[in-house]
Amino acid sequence: TIGDAGRISATTLRDKLGISTGSLYYNLKQLDRLVTQDSKRNYVLTEDGNIIYRLLKEQGDINLETIKTTQSRLEMILSNIFFPIWLVAPLLDRARLSLLAGVLSITFLSALLLNSKAELIILHIYHFPNFSINSYVLKLLLSILIIYVYVSATSFIHDLMTRRSSGEEKISLRRLISIFFGPDLQWVKLICSIMISMLPLAIYPAVAFVDRVAGWGQFMSKGVIPSSMAANVTLVIAQLGVFILLTATLSYLRRLRWHVAALISFSVIYLSIVVQYIVVLGS
Repeated sequence: TIGDAGRISATTLRDKLGISTGSLYYNLKQLDRLVTQDSKRNYVLTEDGNIIYRLLKEQGDINLETIKTTQSRLEMILSNIFFPIWLVAPLLDRARLSLLAGVLSITFLSALLLNSKAELIILHIYHFPNFSINSYVLKLLLSILIIYVYVSATSFIHDLMTRRSSGEEKISLRRLISIFFGPDLQWVKLICSIMISMLPLAIYPAVAFVDRVAGWGQFMSKGVIPSSMAANVTLVIAQLGVFILLTATLSYLRRLRWHVAALISFSVIYLSIVVQYIVVLGS
């Protein structure tokens, strides 16, 4: 909780954990090598605490051997590439910064898609013959909403199953509301994280623009969806980027183990494929 917050007061920490003051200070005492206080008496992680926090985020449950084992340089590079907590954490720590990053990401993506007269539905690109800006904006907002509802619901289902397996089956109205509107503007951060995660989709219209200028003709779609091998490979690469960022942001914001966040992110791509079939059949 301290790692997620960055810095947090004792009162807020106690309320978030739902424990007594005595229990709070007892546990803080046990973590004296991992937790310290700043000049304003807020609790922050020490250097060792940050190492443990990152391991917990990346691997879930850890043991003493995991802590003692030093990662190789190659492992660290691969971890930073495919699980970029270092990139998303600073953007998602504050709601205002999250909002700014999300708006800039979706604006850049939209500029490239509008230039290519392409529309986005969830994580797939479409070339509708009756393209319009109003239609593009509506489908973009709907896509963000669908992804938000989907990842919120799947995260809740996983949390519910975990609670049941540990004997905590009670579900309160407050818990149900927190599925979509969590505390501390978490829902705003999640929507912004989705917009940030969609940024790699800009690879497709960017490459399509280069293709059009160069006159290669590889991205000239013959139907509603990209038809050439080059276009489809580019789209898959862009979706891989979305998968990596969405996994990192979900793990960070929803406190999920990396493999659970990865499974949810991967299922979003499959959801997009199902919607694609529906769209193609309907058109």
